[in-house]
Amino acid sequence: MDELLSQLDFNFTDNFSITSYVINIIIAAILLYILSIVYRRYGNSISNRNQLSKVLIIVGLTTFIIISIVKSSLALSLGLVGALSIIRFRTAIKEPEELGYFFIAICIGLGMGASQLLPTLIGFLMLVVIIIILSNKKLNSSLTQNLVISTTCNQEERSNIVGKISSIIEENSKQVELKRLNHSETTVDLNFLVNVVNLESIQSISKELLGIDTKMNITFIDNEI
Repeated sequence: MDELLSQLDFNFTDNFSITSYVINIIIAAILLYILSIVYRRYGNSISNRNQLSKVLIIVGLTTFIIISIVKSSLALSLGLVGALSIIRFRTAIKEPEELGYFFIAICIGLGMGASQLLPTLIGFLMLVVIIIILSNKKLNSSLTQNLVISTTCNQEERSNIVGKISSIIEENSKQVELKRLNHSETTVDLNFLVNVVNLESIQSISKELLGIDTKMNITFIDNEI
């Protein structure tokens, strides 16, 4: 009974400071929020940026809390290793860039959870500068667009038409992701998320698609992500 009551004791250890903890978690949240803005602005992924940018903040703060709890206890640290060994990601990370941003978020959580403000801040600022420099040229020469296509065809021609459309878009785009495919007995509707070099690529796609069917409905919608 005494052992159970001791586990419910809310007295903090001598080296724990509530003020320091609150300041560190606020700084971590600010750095993670800046990271989410950098990812939305300079990331090269063509989908899920808004959603993933929110996840980065959650992952970073969760890491901060874990490190704050286990940093003063060897037993808890060993228990954490065992707990993490059974965790598996059920959702595949589509692009290596996403994994890189996850590591940055985890590093922020680790650094601030261990009260290492200066190295965390310096390292984060250097990473942001490097990301901006590496992404600057690519941002100046790319456009991300939602491409909506609707065309009429019979069931026998459907696979051939979809294959031709996909080939044309892939040949004229830097990145392509099929978001929606809907078909009926006489129509096929497709929605692609495409990243192209410039407006000339958009014109080339439109021209080649109309070569398949002059009555095809083609709509490009700016995708601000």
